[in-house]
Amino acid sequence: MAAHKQSDKPDILFISGSPRARTCEALVGLLEQGAKKAGAKTQRFCLSKKRIHPCIGCGACEKTGICSLASRTHDKQFLDDYLELKAVLERVDAVALVAPLYFAGPPAQLKALLDRMQPYWAQRYRLGIKPPAKRPAQLFVVGGGGDEHGYTPLSITTKSAIAVAGFTLEKVNNFIGFAAPRDAPIYPPDSEAQSLSHAQLAKLKRAVSEQAAFTQRALDAGSAFARYVVKKKEAAILTAQLAQVEAELAVLNEVGDARHGDARQGDVRHGDAEGRSALSTEGRSAEGRSGEGRGAEGRSSAEGRGGTENRGANRTESRSAVRTEHQAEIDLDYSKLIISVDKGDE
Repeated sequence: MAAHKQSDKPDILFISGSPRARTCEALVGLLEQGAKKAGAKTQRFCLSKKRIHPCIGCGACEKTGICSLASRTHDKQFLDDYLELKAVLERVDAVALVAPLYFAGPPAQLKALLDRMQPYWAQRYRLGIKPPAKRPAQLFVVGGGGDEHGYTPLSITTKSAIAVAGFTLEKVNNFIGFAAPRDAPIYPPDSEAQSLSHAQLAKLKRAVSEQAAFTQRALDAGSAFARYVVKKKEAAILTAQLAQVEAELAVLNEVGDARHGDARQGDVRHGDAEGRSALSTEGRSAEGRSGEGRGAEGRSSAEGRGGTENRGANRTESRSAVRTEHQAEIDLDYSKLIISVDKGDE
């Protein structure tokens, strides 16, 4: 498969769900780096820099499908960055959400973002609007030491909220223990290392090795997710092209059936006209030959049968010619369509 043009590259939105510009954003940076290397375009939406007002439960979206807070302003400024988020969500091919673990769930800022997916739920379940096509999403869980209750509440809440916006949470990645570069352990200078015990040095070595592994794993995860999105997008394009081919072939077949029907009706009308003419002629001849012998009648009957057989053969040849001509047209059009699809995949 040929390399994608810039406009054909998959677009991935990376959301940092932390109120701080620290560990989550550091992980987003590594994931983005891997995704770009795999041929994706990336965008960021960081809750440390963006504001999303909590849902107020007014129910307006159940009547209009639009969040009532979206158009509110304060000092001639929009109340929050919801419209920016909404525009990006509806355009991108995939979402990667990096979230810190707060008591096994999301922080308040991220929960507010997830709750503002309510208009998509209203559009689907209250207003009967067809939901958008499903796109892939992944969750990356960050935490200092984890939570003894796990992170199921975070993953379930995320999965439920983004589903109504058209995303399927396909994978949850455990990055608990990952540290931002400024917080990651490093080897001290030799002069300081001499003052550490063997146990302290061994512990420090393990910590440094673990962070290096986290870094490489993040790069690999971003790259793998981007490659997966590329394949999903290519498959969707190919499916659409094949559907178009099938639709056009169906139209050609309908045209062919109509032509065959017209040809058969023409043959019937032509045969009826010839039959009526032959009967009229034979009737007049019979009246004129009423005094002739049986030999003349025998010859006339033989000639009539011969003429009928010839006309039947002519009609058979006519129908065969029409079918052959139409099949050639279908074969030619089909070959053009297949060539068009092949060129689109180059």
